[in-house]
This record gives sequence, structure tokens and C-alpha cells, in this order.
Amino acid sequence: MDDTTAFMELSALLTGRYSIVTDAEDKALSEPIAKEYQRRLMGVFSARLPALLNAYKDLASTTPPPPIDDALLKNLRDRQEFKDHEFVAKQIVNIWYFSQFKADESPNFLDGGFYEEGLVWSLIKAHPIGFSHQPHGYWTKQPES
Repeated sequence: MDDTTAFMELSALLTGRYSIVTDAEDKALSEPIAKEYQRRLMGVFSARLPALLNAYKDLASTTPPPPIDDALLKNLRDRQEFKDHEFVAKQIVNIWYFSQFKADESPNFLDGGFYEEGLVWSLIKAHPIGFSHQPHGYWTKQPES
């Protein structure tokens, strides 16, 4: 399994957004974002992210591959490699939901580069603050019921 596939599957497992690996259209749209997120995280966690990916690969490289579900997540969370790098796993979740992540325990966040694509927006049924696909002036009209 290559690192991009492992990162996407691990991301799906951690975020609960399984469609980024199970739905062909969503996968095609998410792959460039995943590659950039992986690149940015590798820039900060150059030793820790590969260790986490390898822990995932060890579990997911069986034949047949296990389903990406809560049972696999539990197995991953039980591994010492996950416990050692849980902070990095949390930053994978942060970058997918909010397009930002932390390099350490400080209050400062680093940009993920895809603010408008954060998973949080569809969950709260809102567009990103300061960004909309609607035409200028859309806010002056009542929403359709």
C-alpha cells in the first residue's frame, strides 16, 4: 500500500468520512486535498506521521483488507504506535475538518490550505465564513423553502 492510499484510508478511519475512499467521485475530489494535507503534515511530523501510517498499514495490509470501520479504529487505537503518535492522529482530524493543525501543544495553528473544503461546513450546514459559491448579493434574498 502506498503512502497516499494509507493516508487517505487512515484519514477516513479517523474522521468517519469513509466516502473519501469508498465513493469514486468523492475519492477523486479528495485525493489532491489529501496529498496536500499529507505534504503539510510531513513537513512538521517527518518522523511521527510515517510511524502512524506504518501502524495503519500493518493492520490494513491483510488479505482480504479489513473494512474501514469502528472495529479497525479500535484495533489501531489499541496499538502502541498509535498511542505514541496520537497527537499526530488528532492533527489529521483537525486538518480535514478545519484545514488547520498544530505542530505542538501551543495554541498556534498552521494553515492546511483548504479552508473552504473543511468537513465541518457540511456538518453545521453553513458555508465557510467569508466564502460562498453564491453570486454577489445572495444574502439580500430570502432562502427558498
